[in-house]
Amino acid sequence: MELAASDTAILHREIEQAVDSLTAARDTSDALEALVEMTSVLDILTATQHELVNALLDRGATWSQVADALSTSSIGARRRFPRRQARQGSADDTDAPEALA
Repeated sequence: MELAASDTAILHREIEQAVDSLTAARDTSDALEALVEMTSVLDILTATQHELVNALLDRGATWSQVADALSTSSIGARRRFPRRQARQGSADDTDAPEALA
């Protein structure tokens, strides 16, 4: 599924920030600084991953498709990436179980 140009620009910017932090972690000999940079990388990528999940669902992807891309189950994906307030007309409940136990 293609992203809108504005979403693609944001994605590229966020990935570049993660790459910069990863480079800083690689280039330092200070373990605490490396830990700070690696934590930043993980935070950036986790937030970006969550936004990509939401963007895919907003564009009609099912939880099954998202779960396949994440190498997990639909329920696992839903638990790991709770849905932000769905946009009107989104396919948020596609493949949704009746209740999560």
